[in-house]
Amino acid sequence: MHKRLSGIAVILILVAWAPNAHGQSMTEQYIPVGQSPGVSGTYSYIGQIEAVSTQNRTITVAGPEGIRTINVTDQTRIWLDRSQLRMTNQTGDMADLQPGRRVEVKYVDEETKDTAGWIKVVVRRTG
Repeated sequence: MHKRLSGIAVILILVAWAPNAHGQSMTEQYIPVGQSPGVSGTYSYIGQIEAVSTQNRTITVAGPEGIRTINVTDQTRIWLDRSQLRMTNQTGDMADLQPGRRVEVKYVDEETKDTAGWIKVVVRRTG
C-alpha cells in the first residue's frame, strides 16, 4: 500500500510540474530581463555586452561574476525586451546583439556555461 501511495504521489507531482515548465518556456519571450521566475540570476547570466563577433558567433558579456564569452548558435533564440518602451517583446537576431546593451543569457548547459539557449536584449529609446 505504501509503495502504491508513493507512486501516485510521484505521478501527481510530475503532472502538476510539467504544464508549468512547458508554459514558462512558451512565454519566456515576454518576461522582462531579470524577472523570469526560477531562472533569472540562478540559471541565467545578466550583464552588458562588451563585444560581438559575428564571424565566430560569440558575444562577450560583463556581469557580476566577470567577463564571459558565450556562443550563439542557429538554435539560440534571441528576444528583444521592449518592456521599458511599453511595447510587446519581439523576436530578434544576431544584429540586435550590440555592445553596450544589457542582456540576460540562459545557457544550454549549466555546467559548461558556454552556449546560449536564449538571449534577451534590453531595447531602450534612442535619441
